[in-house]
Amino acid sequence: MNSGSVATRKPNLLAVSFAYPPLAYPRSIQVSRLLNNIQFETTLICADDPSARMDPTIGPHTNGNLRLVHVPVRASAITRLQNRIAFRLSPRLWNRWNRTPDQYGGWKTAVLRAVEGLSFDDSNRPRVLVTFSHPLVDHVIGIELKRRLKLPWIAHFSDPWTDSPFLHLDSYTLARNLELERKTIEGADRLVFTSQETVDKVMSKYPESLRAKTRVLPQCYDESLFAQPPHQQGSVIVRHVGNFYGNRTPEPLFKALAATLTMHPGHLQDVRFELIGAHENIKESAMLQELPAGLVSVKPVVDYQESLNLMSSADGLLVIDAPAEISMFLPSKLIDYIGAGRPIMGFTPTGAAASVIRALGGWITDPQPSDSTVEVFCEFLSYLKNSKTAHEPWGDSSVRTRYSVRRIAAEFESIVAELG
Repeated sequence: MNSGSVATRKPNLLAVSFAYPPLAYPRSIQVSRLLNNIQFETTLICADDPSARMDPTIGPHTNGNLRLVHVPVRASAITRLQNRIAFRLSPRLWNRWNRTPDQYGGWKTAVLRAVEGLSFDDSNRPRVLVTFSHPLVDHVIGIELKRRLKLPWIAHFSDPWTDSPFLHLDSYTLARNLELERKTIEGADRLVFTSQETVDKVMSKYPESLRAKTRVLPQCYDESLFAQPPHQQGSVIVRHVGNFYGNRTPEPLFKALAATLTMHPGHLQDVRFELIGAHENIKESAMLQELPAGLVSVKPVVDYQESLNLMSSADGLLVIDAPAEISMFLPSKLIDYIGAGRPIMGFTPTGAAASVIRALGGWITDPQPSDSTVEVFCEFLSYLKNSKTAHEPWGDSSVRTRYSVRRIAAEFESIVAELG
Protein backbone atom coordinates (compact mmCIF):
# COMPACT_ATOMS: atom_id res chain seq x y z
CA MET A 1 0.00 0.00 0.00
CA ASN A 2 1.21 3.49 -0.86
CA SER A 3 1.72 5.16 2.50
CA GLY A 4 2.77 8.61 1.38
CA SER A 5 -0.57 10.24 2.23
CA VAL A 6 -0.61 8.53 5.62
CA ALA A 7 2.89 9.71 6.48
CA THR A 8 1.89 13.38 6.23
CA ARG A 9 -0.67 13.09 9.03
CA LYS A 10 1.60 13.10 12.10
CA PRO A 11 -0.38 10.43 13.97
CA ASN A 12 -0.03 10.00 17.71
CA LEU A 13 -1.52 6.51 17.65
CA LEU A 14 -1.09 3.42 15.53
CA ALA A 15 -4.29 1.40 15.95
CA VAL A 16 -5.37 -2.02 14.67
CA SER A 17 -9.04 -2.93 14.46
CA PHE A 18 -10.29 -5.53 11.99
CA ALA A 19 -13.82 -4.23 12.60
CA TYR A 20 -14.56 -0.75 11.27
CA PRO A 21 -17.43 0.79 9.28
CA PRO A 22 -18.99 -0.06 6.97
CA LEU A 23 -18.38 -3.64 8.18
CA ALA A 24 -21.53 -4.42 10.14
CA TYR A 25 -20.02 -5.61 13.41
CA PRO A 26 -20.90 -4.21 16.86
CA ARG A 27 -17.18 -3.60 17.37
CA SER A 28 -17.13 -1.39 14.26
CA ILE A 29 -19.56 1.00 15.92
CA GLN A 30 -17.64 1.35 19.16
CA VAL A 31 -14.15 1.63 17.64
CA SER A 32 -15.23 4.28 15.11
CA ARG A 33 -17.09 6.22 17.79
CA LEU A 34 -14.10 6.25 20.11
CA LEU A 35 -11.43 7.09 17.54
CA ASN A 36 -13.52 9.82 15.92
CA ASN A 37 -13.99 11.62 19.23
CA ILE A 38 -10.44 11.73 20.55
CA GLN A 39 -7.98 14.53 19.84
CA PHE A 40 -4.95 12.36 19.01
CA GLU A 41 -4.08 11.91 15.37
CA THR A 42 -4.40 8.24 14.53
CA THR A 43 -3.46 5.84 11.78
CA LEU A 44 -5.92 2.94 11.87
CA ILE A 45 -5.28 -0.41 10.20
CA CYS A 46 -8.69 -1.96 9.46
CA ALA A 47 -10.09 -4.74 7.29
CA ASP A 48 -11.30 -4.56 3.72
CA ASP A 49 -13.59 -7.60 3.65
CA PRO A 50 -16.16 -7.58 0.82
CA SER A 51 -17.59 -10.89 2.07
CA ALA A 52 -18.83 -9.25 5.29
CA ARG A 53 -22.25 -7.63 5.69
CA MET A 54 -22.05 -3.87 5.18
CA ASP A 55 -24.00 -1.14 6.96
CA PRO A 56 -23.31 2.37 5.63
CA THR A 57 -25.34 3.94 8.47
CA ILE A 58 -22.52 3.33 10.97
CA GLY A 59 -19.95 5.19 8.89
CA PRO A 60 -17.75 5.90 7.10
CA HIS A 61 -17.47 9.54 8.23
CA THR A 62 -14.18 10.30 9.98
CA ASN A 63 -12.81 13.34 11.72
CA GLY A 64 -9.72 15.13 10.52
CA ASN A 65 -7.47 13.32 13.01
CA LEU A 66 -8.14 9.81 11.70
CA ARG A 67 -6.58 8.25 8.61
CA LEU A 68 -7.58 4.76 7.52
CA VAL A 69 -5.39 2.07 6.01
CA HIS A 70 -7.65 -0.69 4.64
CA VAL A 71 -5.93 -4.07 4.45
CA PRO A 72 -7.74 -6.68 2.31
CA VAL A 73 -8.81 -9.97 3.82
CA ARG A 74 -7.73 -12.71 1.45
CA ALA A 75 -7.45 -16.45 1.80
CA SER A 76 -5.07 -18.12 -0.62
CA ALA A 77 -6.26 -20.96 -2.82
CA ILE A 78 -4.16 -23.37 -0.75
CA THR A 79 -5.68 -22.09 2.50
CA ARG A 80 -9.22 -22.41 1.12
CA LEU A 81 -8.48 -25.95 -0.07
CA GLN A 82 -6.99 -26.89 3.31
CA ASN A 83 -10.07 -25.55 5.06
CA ARG A 84 -12.44 -27.52 2.85
CA ILE A 85 -10.49 -30.75 3.31
CA ALA A 86 -10.11 -30.24 7.06
CA PHE A 87 -13.80 -29.48 7.52
CA ARG A 88 -14.81 -32.65 5.68
CA LEU A 89 -12.22 -34.99 7.16
CA SER A 90 -11.68 -33.59 10.63
CA PRO A 91 -13.95 -30.90 12.10
CA ARG A 92 -11.59 -30.82 15.11
CA LEU A 93 -8.63 -29.91 12.89
CA TRP A 94 -10.73 -27.28 11.10
CA ASN A 95 -11.78 -25.88 14.47
CA ARG A 96 -8.12 -25.59 15.57
CA TRP A 97 -7.13 -23.69 12.44
CA ASN A 98 -10.04 -21.30 12.62
CA ARG A 99 -10.15 -20.70 16.37
CA THR A 100 -6.51 -20.03 17.24
CA PRO A 101 -7.55 -17.41 17.92
CA ASP A 102 -10.08 -17.06 15.07
CA GLN A 103 -10.56 -17.49 11.33
CA TYR A 104 -8.66 -14.30 10.46
CA GLY A 105 -5.15 -15.56 11.16
CA GLY A 106 -4.15 -14.92 7.54
CA TRP A 107 -4.90 -11.22 7.96
CA LYS A 108 -1.97 -10.91 10.37
CA THR A 109 0.66 -11.30 7.63
CA ALA A 110 -1.06 -8.72 5.44
CA VAL A 111 -1.26 -6.21 8.30
CA LEU A 112 2.40 -6.62 9.24
CA ARG A 113 3.34 -6.09 5.61
CA ALA A 114 1.17 -2.94 5.44
CA VAL A 115 2.75 -1.54 8.59
CA GLU A 116 6.21 -2.16 7.13
CA GLY A 117 5.16 -0.01 4.17
CA LEU A 118 4.29 2.99 6.33
CA SER A 119 7.04 5.60 6.50
CA PHE A 120 7.31 7.72 9.64
CA ASP A 121 9.92 10.28 10.62
CA ASP A 122 10.68 11.72 14.04
CA SER A 123 7.94 14.34 13.71
CA ASN A 124 5.07 12.00 12.94
CA ARG A 125 6.08 8.69 14.47
CA PRO A 126 3.26 7.05 16.52
CA ARG A 127 3.79 7.18 20.25
CA VAL A 128 1.34 4.45 21.30
CA LEU A 129 0.04 1.23 19.74
CA VAL A 130 -3.63 0.28 20.32
CA THR A 131 -5.30 -2.99 19.33
CA PHE A 132 -9.04 -3.59 19.55
CA SER A 133 -10.69 -7.00 19.80
CA HIS A 134 -12.87 -8.74 18.68
CA PRO A 135 -11.71 -10.45 16.50
CA LEU A 136 -8.83 -11.57 18.64
CA VAL A 137 -6.34 -11.65 15.78
CA ASP A 138 -5.94 -7.91 16.45
CA HIS A 139 -4.16 -8.68 19.72
CA VAL A 140 -2.04 -11.39 18.09
CA ILE A 141 -0.94 -8.70 15.63
CA GLY A 142 -0.27 -6.47 18.63
CA ILE A 143 2.11 -9.03 20.13
CA GLU A 144 4.26 -8.88 17.02
CA LEU A 145 4.02 -5.10 16.50
CA LYS A 146 5.05 -4.54 20.10
CA ARG A 147 8.17 -6.66 19.49
CA ARG A 148 9.02 -4.90 16.23
CA LEU A 149 8.16 -1.30 16.98
CA LYS A 150 8.95 -1.14 20.72
CA LEU A 151 5.89 1.06 21.28
CA PRO A 152 3.86 1.14 24.51
CA TRP A 153 0.81 -1.00 23.80
CA ILE A 154 -2.86 -0.72 24.84
CA ALA A 155 -4.86 -3.94 24.33
CA HIS A 156 -8.57 -3.02 24.33
CA PHE A 157 -10.99 -5.92 24.92
CA SER A 158 -14.69 -5.84 24.10
CA ASP A 159 -15.26 -9.34 25.53
CA PRO A 160 -13.08 -11.78 27.45
CA TRP A 161 -10.83 -14.17 25.51
CA THR A 162 -10.63 -17.66 27.00
CA ASP A 163 -13.11 -16.87 29.80
CA SER A 164 -16.08 -16.30 27.49
CA PRO A 165 -18.97 -18.66 28.33
CA PHE A 166 -19.73 -18.80 24.60
CA LEU A 167 -16.31 -20.30 23.81
CA HIS A 168 -16.22 -24.09 23.43
CA LEU A 169 -12.77 -25.41 22.52
CA ASP A 170 -10.99 -28.74 22.71
CA SER A 171 -8.12 -28.94 25.17
CA TYR A 172 -5.39 -28.37 22.55
CA THR A 173 -7.07 -25.27 21.04
CA LEU A 174 -7.86 -23.89 24.50
CA ALA A 175 -4.20 -24.27 25.51
CA ARG A 176 -3.08 -22.40 22.37
CA ASN A 177 -5.52 -19.58 23.08
CA LEU A 178 -4.47 -19.40 26.72
CA GLU A 179 -0.88 -18.96 25.55
CA LEU A 180 -1.84 -16.13 23.18
CA GLU A 181 -3.91 -14.51 25.89
CA ARG A 182 -1.00 -14.74 28.34
CA LYS A 183 1.35 -13.11 25.85
CA THR A 184 -1.14 -10.27 25.41
CA ILE A 185 -1.72 -9.81 29.14
CA GLU A 186 2.01 -9.83 29.89
CA GLY A 187 3.15 -7.88 26.82
CA ALA A 188 0.63 -5.03 26.77
CA ASP A 189 1.30 -1.96 28.89
CA ARG A 190 -2.40 -1.26 29.47
CA LEU A 191 -5.31 -3.71 29.41
CA VAL A 192 -8.68 -2.06 28.81
CA PHE A 193 -11.90 -3.91 29.65
CA THR A 194 -15.52 -2.77 29.49
CA SER A 195 -16.50 -3.87 33.00
CA GLN A 196 -14.92 -4.53 36.38
CA GLU A 197 -16.50 -7.99 36.34
CA THR A 198 -14.49 -8.82 33.20
CA VAL A 199 -11.30 -7.57 34.84
CA ASP A 200 -11.93 -9.75 37.89
CA LYS A 201 -12.66 -12.87 35.81
CA VAL A 202 -9.83 -12.55 33.29
CA MET A 203 -7.14 -11.43 35.72
CA SER A 204 -7.92 -14.13 38.29
CA LYS A 205 -5.62 -16.41 36.27
CA TYR A 206 -2.64 -14.06 36.52
CA PRO A 207 -0.35 -12.65 39.21
CA GLU A 208 -1.86 -9.80 41.18
CA SER A 209 0.95 -7.49 40.00
CA LEU A 210 -0.46 -7.51 36.46
CA ARG A 211 -3.74 -5.95 37.64
CA ALA A 212 -1.99 -2.59 37.78
CA LYS A 213 -2.16 -2.55 33.98
CA THR A 214 -5.96 -2.83 33.85
CA ARG A 215 -8.39 -0.01 33.21
CA VAL A 216 -12.19 -0.12 32.92
CA LEU A 217 -13.55 1.82 29.95
CA PRO A 218 -17.21 1.11 29.09
CA GLN A 219 -18.83 1.37 25.69
CA CYS A 220 -20.38 4.74 24.88
CA TYR A 221 -23.32 6.29 23.04
CA ASP A 222 -23.53 9.35 20.81
CA GLU A 223 -26.54 11.44 21.78
CA SER A 224 -26.59 13.22 18.40
CA LEU A 225 -27.63 9.98 16.65
CA PHE A 226 -30.96 9.66 18.49
CA ALA A 227 -34.09 11.28 17.13
CA GLN A 228 -36.66 12.94 19.37
CA PRO A 229 -39.26 10.22 20.05
CA PRO A 230 -42.65 10.90 18.44
CA HIS A 231 -45.75 11.41 20.55
CA GLN A 232 -47.51 8.06 20.20
CA GLN A 233 -51.03 6.97 21.01
CA GLY A 234 -52.29 3.42 21.21
CA SER A 235 -50.56 0.32 22.50
CA VAL A 236 -47.50 0.32 24.71
CA ILE A 237 -44.60 -0.94 22.59
CA VAL A 238 -41.74 -2.80 24.32
CA ARG A 239 -38.76 -3.73 22.17
CA HIS A 240 -35.69 -5.93 22.32
CA VAL A 241 -33.26 -4.73 19.63
CA GLY A 242 -30.39 -7.10 18.90
CA ASN A 243 -29.53 -10.70 18.18
CA PHE A 244 -29.85 -13.80 20.34
CA TYR A 245 -27.03 -16.35 20.21
CA GLY A 246 -25.44 -19.10 22.24
CA ASN A 247 -27.26 -19.51 25.58
CA ARG A 248 -28.94 -16.12 25.17
CA THR A 249 -32.57 -16.69 24.12
CA PRO A 250 -35.91 -14.89 24.55
CA GLU A 251 -37.23 -17.69 26.79
CA PRO A 252 -37.02 -15.56 29.99
CA LEU A 253 -39.43 -13.08 28.38
CA PHE A 254 -41.75 -15.82 27.11
CA LYS A 255 -41.88 -17.41 30.58
CA ALA A 256 -42.60 -14.05 32.22
CA LEU A 257 -45.39 -13.36 29.73
CA ALA A 258 -46.98 -16.78 30.30
CA ALA A 259 -46.87 -16.34 34.08
CA THR A 260 -48.27 -12.79 33.86
CA LEU A 261 -51.13 -13.95 31.65
CA THR A 262 -52.02 -16.47 34.35
CA MET A 263 -51.60 -14.23 37.40
CA HIS A 264 -52.18 -10.63 36.23
CA PRO A 265 -53.51 -10.62 32.65
CA GLY A 266 -54.70 -7.01 32.93
CA HIS A 267 -51.11 -5.76 32.95
CA LEU A 268 -50.69 -7.03 29.37
CA GLN A 269 -53.77 -5.31 27.99
CA ASP A 270 -52.75 -2.97 25.14
CA VAL A 271 -49.10 -3.99 25.42
CA ARG A 272 -47.11 -5.37 22.46
CA PHE A 273 -43.59 -6.78 22.37
CA GLU A 274 -41.20 -6.70 19.40
CA LEU A 275 -38.02 -8.75 19.00
CA ILE A 276 -35.90 -7.14 16.28
CA GLY A 277 -32.81 -8.91 14.99
CA ALA A 278 -31.38 -11.85 13.07
CA HIS A 279 -33.29 -14.66 14.78
CA GLU A 280 -35.93 -16.06 12.44
CA ASN A 281 -35.74 -19.47 14.16
CA ILE A 282 -37.42 -17.93 17.19
CA LYS A 283 -40.70 -17.98 15.29
CA GLU A 284 -40.67 -21.78 15.68
CA SER A 285 -40.41 -21.59 19.48
CA ALA A 286 -43.11 -23.69 21.15
CA MET A 287 -43.24 -21.20 24.04
CA LEU A 288 -43.88 -18.33 21.63
CA GLN A 289 -46.61 -20.23 19.80
CA GLU A 290 -48.42 -20.82 23.08
CA LEU A 291 -48.73 -17.05 23.70
CA PRO A 292 -51.70 -15.09 22.34
CA ALA A 293 -51.34 -14.11 18.69
CA GLY A 294 -49.98 -10.60 18.25
CA LEU A 295 -48.56 -10.26 21.77
CA VAL A 296 -44.99 -10.83 20.51
CA SER A 297 -43.76 -9.97 17.02
CA VAL A 298 -40.46 -11.22 15.62
CA LYS A 299 -39.01 -8.78 13.10
CA PRO A 300 -35.87 -8.93 10.93
CA VAL A 301 -32.56 -7.19 11.50
CA VAL A 302 -32.41 -3.51 10.54
CA ASP A 303 -29.50 -1.19 9.84
CA TYR A 304 -27.81 0.54 12.75
CA GLN A 305 -29.45 3.95 12.43
CA GLU A 306 -32.89 2.37 12.15
CA SER A 307 -32.15 0.32 15.29
CA LEU A 308 -31.48 3.57 17.17
CA ASN A 309 -34.72 5.04 15.83
CA LEU A 310 -36.64 1.99 17.03
CA MET A 311 -35.07 2.30 20.46
CA SER A 312 -36.02 5.98 20.69
CA SER A 313 -39.62 5.39 19.61
CA ALA A 314 -40.26 2.46 21.97
CA ASP A 315 -42.13 2.91 25.24
CA GLY A 316 -39.78 0.46 26.94
CA LEU A 317 -36.68 -1.58 26.14
CA LEU A 318 -35.55 -5.07 27.18
CA VAL A 319 -32.17 -6.60 27.94
CA ILE A 320 -32.30 -10.41 27.93
CA ASP A 321 -29.16 -12.28 28.95
CA ALA A 322 -28.21 -15.91 29.44
CA PRO A 323 -28.41 -17.41 32.94
CA ALA A 324 -25.16 -17.14 34.90
CA GLU A 325 -23.97 -16.79 38.47
CA ILE A 326 -22.35 -13.45 37.59
CA SER A 327 -22.45 -11.82 34.16
CA MET A 328 -19.31 -10.03 32.94
CA PHE A 329 -20.96 -8.56 29.87
CA LEU A 330 -21.88 -4.91 29.43
CA PRO A 331 -23.41 -5.09 25.95
CA SER A 332 -23.12 -2.15 23.58
CA LYS A 333 -26.86 -2.53 22.97
CA LEU A 334 -27.53 -1.56 26.59
CA ILE A 335 -25.36 1.54 26.21
CA ASP A 336 -27.32 2.55 23.11
CA TYR A 337 -30.52 1.99 25.13
CA ILE A 338 -29.19 4.57 27.60
CA GLY A 339 -28.68 6.98 24.72
CA ALA A 340 -32.27 6.41 23.59
CA GLY A 341 -33.48 7.52 27.03
CA ARG A 342 -36.33 4.99 27.30
CA PRO A 343 -37.16 2.86 30.39
CA ILE A 344 -35.20 -0.39 30.59
CA MET A 345 -35.95 -3.77 32.12
CA GLY A 346 -33.28 -6.45 32.26
CA PHE A 347 -33.71 -10.18 32.45
CA THR A 348 -30.09 -10.40 33.49
CA PRO A 349 -28.01 -12.04 36.24
CA THR A 350 -26.12 -10.20 38.92
CA GLY A 351 -23.22 -8.45 37.22
CA ALA A 352 -22.25 -5.60 34.91
CA ALA A 353 -25.51 -5.04 33.02
CA ALA A 354 -27.68 -5.46 36.12
CA SER A 355 -25.63 -2.87 38.02
CA VAL A 356 -26.01 -0.28 35.26
CA ILE A 357 -29.75 -0.83 34.83
CA ARG A 358 -30.29 -0.61 38.59
CA ALA A 359 -28.25 2.60 38.81
CA LEU A 360 -30.36 4.12 36.03
CA GLY A 361 -33.51 3.36 38.01
CA GLY A 362 -34.61 0.41 35.88
CA TRP A 363 -36.06 -3.00 36.64
CA ILE A 364 -34.07 -6.21 37.13
CA THR A 365 -34.99 -9.86 37.37
CA ASP A 366 -32.86 -12.95 36.89
CA PRO A 367 -33.25 -14.86 33.59
CA GLN A 368 -34.21 -17.88 35.65
CA PRO A 369 -37.83 -17.36 36.78
CA SER A 370 -38.37 -16.68 40.47
CA ASP A 371 -41.23 -15.68 42.75
CA SER A 372 -40.44 -12.01 42.15
CA THR A 373 -40.20 -12.15 38.34
CA VAL A 374 -43.85 -11.41 37.62
CA GLU A 375 -43.99 -8.73 40.30
CA VAL A 376 -41.01 -6.85 38.83
CA PHE A 377 -42.31 -7.34 35.28
CA CYS A 378 -45.71 -5.91 36.22
CA GLU A 379 -44.08 -2.92 37.94
CA PHE A 380 -42.22 -2.20 34.69
CA LEU A 381 -45.38 -2.47 32.59
CA SER A 382 -47.35 -0.26 34.97
CA TYR A 383 -44.66 2.40 34.78
CA LEU A 384 -44.75 2.34 30.98
CA LYS A 385 -48.51 2.77 30.89
CA ASN A 386 -48.46 5.64 33.39
CA SER A 387 -45.58 7.47 31.69
CA LYS A 388 -46.49 6.91 28.05
CA THR A 389 -46.88 10.62 27.31
CA ALA A 390 -43.55 11.55 28.95
CA HIS A 391 -40.77 12.09 26.41
CA GLU A 392 -37.93 13.57 28.43
CA PRO A 393 -34.89 11.22 28.61
CA TRP A 394 -35.46 8.47 31.14
CA GLY A 395 -32.79 7.37 33.62
CA ASP A 396 -30.56 8.94 36.24
CA SER A 397 -28.78 11.81 34.49
CA SER A 398 -25.43 11.17 36.18
CA VAL A 399 -25.46 7.56 34.98
CA ARG A 400 -26.42 8.60 31.46
CA THR A 401 -23.54 11.08 31.40
CA ARG A 402 -21.14 8.34 32.54
CA TYR A 403 -21.60 6.56 29.19
CA SER A 404 -21.64 9.56 26.87
CA VAL A 405 -19.10 9.58 24.07
CA ARG A 406 -17.46 12.78 25.34
CA ARG A 407 -16.86 11.27 28.77
CA ILE A 408 -15.51 7.95 27.47
CA ALA A 409 -13.32 9.61 24.81
CA ALA A 410 -11.76 11.83 27.50
CA GLU A 411 -11.08 8.80 29.69
CA PHE A 412 -9.44 6.97 26.79
CA GLU A 413 -7.25 10.00 26.11
CA SER A 414 -6.15 9.85 29.75
CA ILE A 415 -5.17 6.19 29.38
CA VAL A 416 -3.15 7.02 26.28
CA ALA A 417 -1.50 9.94 28.09
CA GLU A 418 -0.29 7.54 30.80
CA LEU A 419 1.94 5.94 28.17
CA GLY A 420 2.61 8.69 25.65
